Amino acid sequence: MRKIAWFLSAALFFCVLSLLSFTFSETRYSTPLSPGLKVFDGDTIEVSRNGERARLRYLLIDTPELHHPSRPPEELGEDALSLNIELLSRGPLRLEYDMEPIDRYGRRLVYLYVESGDGELFVNEELVRQGVALPMFIAPNRKHADRILLAFEEARDAGRGLWKAASGRIFTAAQAWSEAPYLAGSFITLCMTIEKSETAGRRIRLREGRVAITAYRGPETEGLLSLREGEKIRATGKLLLSFSGCELPVASDLQVTRLEY
Repeated sequence: MRKIAWFLSAALFFCVLSLLSFTFSETRYSTPLSPGLKVFDGDTIEVSRNGERARLRYLLIDTPELHHPSRPPEELGEDALSLNIELLSRGPLRLEYDMEPIDRYGRRLVYLYVESGDGELFVNEELVRQGVALPMFIAPNRKHADRILLAFEEARDAGRGLWKAASGRIFTAAQAWSEAPYLAGSFITLCMTIEKSETAGRRIRLREGRVAITAYRGPETEGLLSLREGEKIRATGKLLLSFSGCELPVASDLQVTRLEY
């Protein structure tokens, strides 16, 4: 009986999941910034349709935190929120899904488009292009990864957003560790000599002292595996406090440069 009950529960769960995905697949919202739309930050909104509310998390990107339970608002968080609101106000919205439509928090994972007089604008991509969002790739959702990376490279080359902020803050590993309580949540340029290179599963970690550059292994970060202990590198990103010191997560090789002396 227990096995039958388990199978019935599992079947009901997947039926509900399928219905939810179908209901919101390729959905269009014709009243942007109406009372039924709430913007939480740069990459999360809530919409209402036919009396049903749904929280949407933008795919493949990550904007600075504004409402983290244990950290203060991060640099450029308000800029990302403001740009998100401005983009959403331009016209009707369209949602697109990838392979995995819902995350573990129950949020629908979406690519968001806004229709305007100049055609359809890809909101996820534009936030990255303006330098207020970092790429964030979580398998199996990768449908527009190439577009996000091109926008990230464009932001770097133009010195927008986080790239501009970090260009004026250049720290050695020792300096970053010394100032970590004040720099946490800010974008910096980190210059370091790799003392230890470690890989554990999908995790890549390049460390000097109490400071580490961290990444998840993927097509965008394979170049980090060629870096060796003793090499000097420069990395751009957001500094975060960690249990073992502080770290600068990177989503792409574009954030790390090998230094030649």
